[in-house]
Amino acid sequence: MQTIHWLGAGLSAVPGIRRLVKGDLPFVLWNRTVEKAKLAVANTGKEVDIRLFDVDSLAGAIKSGDIIVSMLPGSWHPTIAELSVDKGAHFVCSSYISPEMEALNSVATHKGLCLVNEVGLDPGIDHLMAHLLVDEYKHSPEYEATNTILFRSYCGGFPSKPNDFRYKFSWSPLGVLKALKTPSKSILE
Repeated sequence: MQTIHWLGAGLSAVPGIRRLVKGDLPFVLWNRTVEKAKLAVANTGKEVDIRLFDVDSLAGAIKSGDIIVSMLPGSWHPTIAELSVDKGAHFVCSSYISPEMEALNSVATHKGLCLVNEVGLDPGIDHLMAHLLVDEYKHSPEYEATNTILFRSYCGGFPSKPNDFRYKFSWSPLGVLKALKTPSKSILE
């Protein structure tokens, strides 16, 4: 059976972890500290397989067809994605597509594997989770068709102390600076 290996239990990872823990697929949570991982799954009512993150241990645990979700810093993603492709596992991360990740695409495609990038904040996991929350609300007893549903995302939010970026860093400042150099495109309708 396919296993989901989730790497990292930081603040932005907790909602995704808690949702997947409720599912039926085997789930392994890998983190640098077991204590922090335990906090991420506290009060879920499920026993969770928590392991200390180490690349060699992860490599020994991955089976063909597994899914690796990395919420680690972006510098780890090419290494973990390459390991995933070698083991025949699918890979999902929150980083922008780097040249190293792009270079793995043809090998992954040839093996029938998915390498999914850029599902972090704005747009990404937070928007998917927002859709799930709205859907849950629409199917709850509290829902009324006359209610207005509005979703506004501020990503990192506004800084409590003004800075030249006019940005509240909720992730690595280096990642923000790299993102500023990445071209973007908008697709309407």
